[in-house]
Formats: sequence, C-alpha cells, structure tokens
Amino acid sequence: MRLLLVACALLLTARLANAAAAPTADPAAAPTPRPLWWQVKASLGYHFSSGDYTGSSNTVIQYVPLVLTADVERWRVQGTIPWLYVSGPAGIIDGPNGPIQTKGTADGLGDLLLRGSYLLPVERLLPADEPVPAWLPYVDAIGLIKIPTASRSDGLGTGEPDFGIESELTWTLGRWAPFCSLGYRFLGSPPGTHLYDVITASVGALYRFSPILSSGALLDYRQPPTAQTGQRLELVPYVSWVVTPPWSLDAYVSIGLTNGSPDVGVGSQLGYTW
Repeated sequence: MRLLLVACALLLTARLANAAAAPTADPAAAPTPRPLWWQVKASLGYHFSSGDYTGSSNTVIQYVPLVLTADVERWRVQGTIPWLYVSGPAGIIDGPNGPIQTKGTADGLGDLLLRGSYLLPVERLLPADEPVPAWLPYVDAIGLIKIPTASRSDGLGTGEPDFGIESELTWTLGRWAPFCSLGYRFLGSPPGTHLYDVITASVGALYRFSPILSSGALLDYRQPPTAQTGQRLELVPYVSWVVTPPWSLDAYVSIGLTNGSPDVGVGSQLGYTW
C-alpha cells in the first residue's frame, strides 16, 4: 500500500484497522472466520513529517485526513478527503498518498483516495466441520484509486490519477496478530516528468493487551517513483485505544530508515464507529 498511511494517514490507518479487527477478545479461543457485519466509522487524523528526501533542504508536510469507512458483510469501502500543507524545495517527493510535485509552500485540498477491499472466504477451502486452524490467514483483496483533486500548480499533487492493487494477510495467534501486505501502484505522470510504477510492501504485528488497548509496529516499504527519488522505508510503532465505545484514538511515530523517507513523523487519529 502505499506508505503507511499513517505515515500518512492512509496506508497506516487502513492497515491498523484491518489488523485491529483480527484478534479475538479471548486469547485462548480458537480463531474463527471474521463475522459478517454492517459498520460505519468516521475518523479525523493529523500527520506531521519532516525530511530532506535526499536533498539539501527539509520538506515539511502536514496532513489532515477525514476518513469514512463502511463495512458490509465481506466488503469494505473507504474514502479519504484530506487537507494538505507542504513547505519545501521544488521537486518530486513521496507524500502521504503518493508522489507530490512540490513547488515551495502551499496548502489546500489534497488528493482524494478511494479504497475497496473484499475478505476472501479462504475458510471455505476446509471441510465444513473442521475448525479454522491458526495458520490460515484472513486474506483481503484490495483496489484503490487516487483522484487528483490536489492542485498541481500549487505543488500539492501531480495532477494525475493513480491506481493500485494490493493483498493483505492477517493471522490471529492468541493476543498476537501478525500481518503483511504486497501491492503495486500505477502512477500517472505529470507533464515533463516520468514516474515509474512502484511496488509497495509492509510487515508487522499487533498485540492486544485488552479489548480496549492494542499496540504494535510495522515496517513499510515503497519503491522510488523517479530515478532522483530514494526508496522509502519506515519503521512505525503505534498504539490504538478504545477510549469509550464508540470513540477510539490511534497514535503513531514514524522513523525514516532510508534517504527517500521523511526523517521523522508523528500522527494521531480520532474515530467514531456506529
């Protein structure tokens, strides 16, 4: 997926939501298929990051996404409407939703991201009377579209749509929920610049301390979209807390491990589920 959202809010938010849904409340209970459900969640986040992205000057990004997620049986549909602030030298950097063609300091509407997923019924591969083994993961097939609502003239986006396909796997092992993902993004190139299509990947785990408190970490990777842009690799520890149903609060820190990553990022997200 994309870089963690969180790290900018998206890749992370979606990843954490899937991982958090996987563990069972009783760590001694055998894993069972995720139930069919109807659920809607609205969340408002804030992300700050700073880094030189292989350049000589820092680029600062502030990202405020409004995320709406609807779960209907095995389907999940998610839309992200962001406000974006960017301040840094002109060039291409890998931002919260993908490449940004920066041109100094600007703020305004960011790119709209639409994401849909389907939970594959892998448990149906087993005999009807056989319990679901711990090694069998939940498997999500995902498609996403970035609609270029950010202004290219202001340096808030590329002005071109992006498309992506991904697969996410999550296991439930008592209180632990390991997860991984692999995806491919087809990037639209703005005039005068060629952007390469990129592979994205992540791996991590969540630990459920109680029904209301979980924590974990993930390692997020993304290929560089240009020859001048370094690959992106970040370590993201995070915590998720159900303050009081239906309210939840997530917080994270991102640590850049390569030149193509921001040096550091922090973020939080307040959610309401009904």
